[in-house]
Order: sequence, then C-alpha cells, then structure tokens
Amino acid sequence: MALFSGLRNSDKTLTPDPEVSADIPALARGPVLCIAGAIAALLLVVSNRFGYSGDELYFLVAGQHLDWGYADQPPMLPLLTHVIDVVFGGSLVALRTPPALMAAGSVVIAALTTRELGGRRRAQILAAAACALAPITIQSGHLLITNGVDIFLASVSCWLLVRWVRLRDDRLLLATGAVVAVELQVKYLAVTFWVIVLAAAWVFGPRELLRRTKLWIGVLLVLIVSAPSLVWQAQHGWPQFAVSKAIAGEVADSHTDGVRGLPILLGGAGAIGLLLIVHGLVRLLGSPRLRPYRFLGWAFVGVVIVYAVTGGRSYYAGSYFIPVWAAAVVDLQDSARIRKWRWWIATPLVAASIATVPALLPVYPLSKLADMPDKVSMETVGWQEMADSVAAVYEAMPPADRSTTAIVTDHYEQAAALERYGPSRGLPPVYSGNRSYWYFGRPAGTTRHVIYVGANTGYLDKFFGTVRKAGRVDNRLGVDNINQGMPIWLCEGPKESWAVLWPKLDHQAMVIRRGDSS
Repeated sequence: MALFSGLRNSDKTLTPDPEVSADIPALARGPVLCIAGAIAALLLVVSNRFGYSGDELYFLVAGQHLDWGYADQPPMLPLLTHVIDVVFGGSLVALRTPPALMAAGSVVIAALTTRELGGRRRAQILAAAACALAPITIQSGHLLITNGVDIFLASVSCWLLVRWVRLRDDRLLLATGAVVAVELQVKYLAVTFWVIVLAAAWVFGPRELLRRTKLWIGVLLVLIVSAPSLVWQAQHGWPQFAVSKAIAGEVADSHTDGVRGLPILLGGAGAIGLLLIVHGLVRLLGSPRLRPYRFLGWAFVGVVIVYAVTGGRSYYAGSYFIPVWAAAVVDLQDSARIRKWRWWIATPLVAASIATVPALLPVYPLSKLADMPDKVSMETVGWQEMADSVAAVYEAMPPADRSTTAIVTDHYEQAAALERYGPSRGLPPVYSGNRSYWYFGRPAGTTRHVIYVGANTGYLDKFFGTVRKAGRVDNRLGVDNINQGMPIWLCEGPKESWAVLWPKLDHQAMVIRRGDSS
C-alpha cells in the first residue's frame, strides 16, 4: 500500500514535513558551475553555425507584429526575439545566448533539486552531468525556441515546489506562481502539468498544499498575467485549439503518437539520463525515503499519458525530467546494495553521453550535415537557397506581371524565411495562411499572380484559375529537411476577391500533408 499512500499527519499542520530533513548538504558549487559553464560555452561556440531555424525566423517576423497573443503561442518569444534582433543588429550569437544560458541554468537547477532531496556532492554532480548531456538540453539550448525556455522555467518551478515540501515556506508558492505565470507567456503546456500536480497532491499528498492560501494567490497571479493572451484567444475564436489539433495530426502522420512517442521522449534523456529516468521513477513512486515527493512521480506519469493520448509532441514531458533524475541519484547515493559499483556504471554512461555530443550540435562541416543524425541542425539550412529558387521563378515572369504578383507559402516557416531573405533578392511581399501568419495580412486586392511554395494542385485549383508547377526547392546540400523538394507553383487568376479568398486559405496544418505534392 505504500506505493499508493502519501498522506501524513503532518498534512494537518503548518510545520515542515517531519519525514523530510530540515538540513540539506552544501551545494557542490565548483563542479556544478563548471559543468554548467562548459555546456554554456559549447553552445555559444556553435551558436552562429549554419543559420536560423524556421521557428527563429518566424519569431523574428512575429516580433514585427507584436500583439497580446498569437494563434499558436503566447507573446513572449516574439517579443524577446524582436528586442534582441533590434538591439544586436541581427546577430545570431546574440539571439542564441539566452537559450545557452537557460540550458546552463537547468544544469544548476538539477543540482539544486537533488540537494533539496538530500543529495550530497557526488549525487549533485551526477544530476548536473545527466542534465547537461541530455540531448533535450543540448539541442533546445542551441536554438531560441519555446522548448528551451519552457524546460528552464518548468525546472525552476519544480525546484521551488520540492523546496516547499521540505520547508513549508509559503513564499515559495508565490515564487512558483510567478515563474509559472512567465512560463505561460512562452507555452500553454504548463497548465497540463500543474493541473495534474494538484490532483496528484490531493490523492497522494501532501494535501496541505491545496489548503495554502498563497498557492491560490499564485494561481490568481497566473490568471492575471495570462489574461491578455487569453482574451486575444477568445476574441479570435480560440485558434490554439485548432493548432493543437493540427499538431496531433502531424504527430500521427510521423508515427510518433501514443506509445510510439516514448522512444523519442526517453531518447531525449540521453544514455545516463535514460537509466536515471527508469530508476528514479520506480523509486519516486515506491521508496519510503522519497514518499513526501511521490506526487511528483505520479505527475510525471500523468503528463506522459496525457500527451500520448491527446497527440502532443513526445518531447513535451521532457521539461519535467529533473525531479525524476534527482530522485534517482539520491536513491543511488543512499543504496547500500549498489554503493560499491554505482560509479562503475555511471562513468561509462557519462563517457558515452559525451561521445554523442558531436552528433547533436553543428561542430562538423556543413558538407557533412546530410550524413549526420542531427535533425535540429538540418532545419537551419536551405532557407536562402529556397529564396533563390523562388527568385528564379519570379525573375522568369514577364515584367508586366511582376507588379501584380505576391508570394504565398504553405508553411509559416517558409514565409518567414522569404520575408527575411526576399528583399535582398527583389522579391514581392510574402504571405501565408498557416498558423499566426494568416493574421499578419493578405495580398493586395490587385494581386493577380501568386508564387505559391508548397501545397498541391488539388488544393490550389480551388482558388486559382490556372496552376502550373514552376520549380522545386533545392538546398543544394542533399539535406532532407522540411523544404527539400518542395514544389513551387505559379498561380494565376484568383477565383474570388482576396477579401473572400483569404479566410478560405486559413489553415493550421501543412497542406502538403493532405495529398501528393505533384
């Protein structure tokens, strides 16, 4: 019954949990900061390799259309990206410095969380190393995307909650509310985790958490800070739900939905991180030593199940690895059965994790990218070549037709890239009906010709009188990324006015997924 229990007499008091020691080990400051500094330095060294990711390009454009919300996300990342781009003049290093620092911050948080659970020096170092070498940390720390920021903020909020369990200092609940409020300006995913956390605390303890006034003050703070974005969503018909449905479709198309996504989630933990996830989850759910934190183990299980059932991306739950890692290393530290040989396992796993780093970051020549398993870097190349491909189609048009031509793309990333690199190539204005790009504007009423990137004839024939293939995108690297081989169409004669046509071109999923591109 211990696995399903968790309620204590201490839940009825306002004192620290007697099952949790008031004294914790000193922070292994030197080694932990060295590990964090090393991962930050590595990420900064490669920060200007290759080019922007599609999401980074999209944030740059969205930042020029600042609003309280967007169809696919809250407002923080577009605002942050826009500020960095303006202040630092388009520096890729500057843009990627915040995620590198957040990755390093997550490493420190891993050690601090371990310390809160009673982890001593070696346990803290092992947790920090597992976090630093996890593919999800390394790759999300390389790009300024929502995932990297969300991981850091989620880790901080979990650390504060673990600390509250030990101290019962309600000021920590207010701090947690503030962190979650910021996190919800990056992604809405935190709502799922915290609903499950509170439910798990009610079932497994500590129920005292739900009786704390400052917890609900923190919830109120979250609602107040999130109100402008929620109002924007309400005013625009809650497009976030349509985006979530589109993402679920994309996940299903890629065969990573349900249990099929577990290998990707666990792969994001890395060699040593995977071992710690398995061991830590078992011990977090069943160990009497970790009983006060059992609700966090069930919360992690709940998040994994919810994203598997609803079609969320498999890596979403990776934001909550750290409490599980911390539970694992603390149990390993205290386990007499494996004390003599635990480091014989940890050392080769750490070495194996270090050996995989060159395959996770662009430390190799661009010419080798097509042969590398680095899927993240694959999506940072080919954008300018796509602009060249579109420019070739545009330049081949009769000069008289160019003045009534616009570019429309199937995917928001393509539109963002063409908006970034198109002006220097003399390209006309760029639009897209995908995600929030649909809200950024439609082609002028005088537009009679459209260069359309992506989609297929079955889709385009509904809107234009003439559709013919004019080319294909070639990144000239042989890299099979999102744009390679994408068709470029020359469409003429819109069948209706753009005021009528544009609402019909609004789509959250890529059109290309609904049929053959030929």
